[in-house]
Amino acid sequence: MPINKRSIPLLGKRLPALFSTAVLTCALLTCTLAFSPASHAKQACSTDALEAMENDSGYFRGFSAAVCKQLPHQEQFTMGAYLQWTGGSFAGERRYTLRTVIMDTQTHEVIARHTGSLTERSGLTLVPPTPDNKEKNTAVQAPLWIDTANYKLNNDTRALGVRVKAQQHPDGAMQYESDYLSLFVHQGRFLIPVVEKLPLYYWKVWQNEDSAYNPASNGNKTNGAASDKTNDKASLEQRYIVETGKGALHIEAKQHKGFADLKLLTKTKLSGALPKLTDSTQSRTTITRLRFDGERYYILDSGFGDKRDWQSTERWWKPW
Repeated sequence: MPINKRSIPLLGKRLPALFSTAVLTCALLTCTLAFSPASHAKQACSTDALEAMENDSGYFRGFSAAVCKQLPHQEQFTMGAYLQWTGGSFAGERRYTLRTVIMDTQTHEVIARHTGSLTERSGLTLVPPTPDNKEKNTAVQAPLWIDTANYKLNNDTRALGVRVKAQQHPDGAMQYESDYLSLFVHQGRFLIPVVEKLPLYYWKVWQNEDSAYNPASNGNKTNGAASDKTNDKASLEQRYIVETGKGALHIEAKQHKGFADLKLLTKTKLSGALPKLTDSTQSRTTITRLRFDGERYYILDSGFGDKRDWQSTERWWKPW
């Protein structure tokens, strides 16, 4: 049955947004978009694209990170996103402009844009860029990516995604990293944010849970040596219980105010230094449903307690 075309109205108020290549599988009425950090492809910007974005920003101090990708369904356009430092000297207090643009692929003219802000706070910082390999002068993996999976919200509207990686330190967890997704709809000279801060992948180290780690049986490292390895993922997985969550975003058949409902399935598994009596196959799947209200998507219902508690620190697995 055909669906009437309905575009969202131009918003009088711009919504601030915080933020892979996805694997897309479609059934009869539902599309599932599954994500993995390993699926991030290099998204380097050409010199001309960087110059065009910097000129468009009007702030000529370079970028903290920038990515570009030609749109697979509209090759005449290229999407760009960048972080531009605007203040704050130390981690946890830095401020950035986060701008997303659509450019003409040939001329690099910016034809549409969205400007948002991203402010770190105590316990919330951007994951710093890391080298893709050990070669000198190589590109770095930026803490943001353009996501061009087929987010088809109705017959005529395909949303465009930007993801940003941030790390947090919630109570009870030593480390928490997550990829956050924002979705935009291209309308004239604007990119309208319709989804914000949706977590698709996270990796958390439990600090206050008993683990199977025994310093004496693991080389009896000195405090200094142990301290040096505190932020090394392999070492953390050796010493603590680790929880990993992977999200799959389903585009539902049902629509509300012109756009399809969304369903996020987050599958969580345990690994790391699990106590002997813990079943390593324990996992859970949490469902979060989102619905469009005419301006943006809101959380309709969620298996997470307060509907925003993505970093929940309450132990959910069976006692050992």
